[in-house]
Amino acid sequence: MTFDQDIKKLITGNHQFKIKFFDSNNNIFNGLVEFGQKPKIMIITCSDSRIDPAMIFNCQLGELFVVRNIANLIPPYEDNDTYHGTSAALEFGTCFLDIKHIIILGHTQCGGIQSLIENTNQVLDKKNYSFVAKWMDLAKPAYDKVMAENSQATLEEKIILCEQLSLANSLKNLASFPWIQRHIVNHNLSLHAWYFDLATGIIHAHDQAINSWQAL
Repeated sequence: MTFDQDIKKLITGNHQFKIKFFDSNNNIFNGLVEFGQKPKIMIITCSDSRIDPAMIFNCQLGELFVVRNIANLIPPYEDNDTYHGTSAALEFGTCFLDIKHIIILGHTQCGGIQSLIENTNQVLDKKNYSFVAKWMDLAKPAYDKVMAENSQATLEEKIILCEQLSLANSLKNLASFPWIQRHIVNHNLSLHAWYFDLATGIIHAHDQAINSWQAL
């Protein structure tokens, strides 16, 4: 088989990975294989290539159960017989892994939100971009609120506001799942919305009590 340089880089990286983790006495995978995964924290974050939760939080393998999608969006609970990737992951993490915390991790310069602000009609065009458009409908309430209340803001300000409002809206959607509500009521689960700044590394957490963002 022949590969281009991009794939060759991955293969070389895998060889180095095996040397570091499998060809030594300190093999973290031994425990993960023998005892399975037991993460206590689930993170729903963006598919953006610049976002790596394990790196951001300096976590080891097995510590985070991670779900990635466009713009780290959470759909509301729907009881219908279709495919629900993010919802299925939420159910698995909550009901099978006994997750204690769910964190929705958004970030600055989110391509999905930026495209929604700059090219609204194109992004929501279900004829040409049926999957992206349908998915980005989830961020439309945040977009509508920004446009209604902050029409005079700069483009950058609108994007930041929409990113943060979309996180708050996803947090509300997250609480609509019945098994999540059950775990919250039983004090077995906590929900969080965090916003990561790519330029500084600072994370702001959404304080629902006062509806504001506070630096961690």
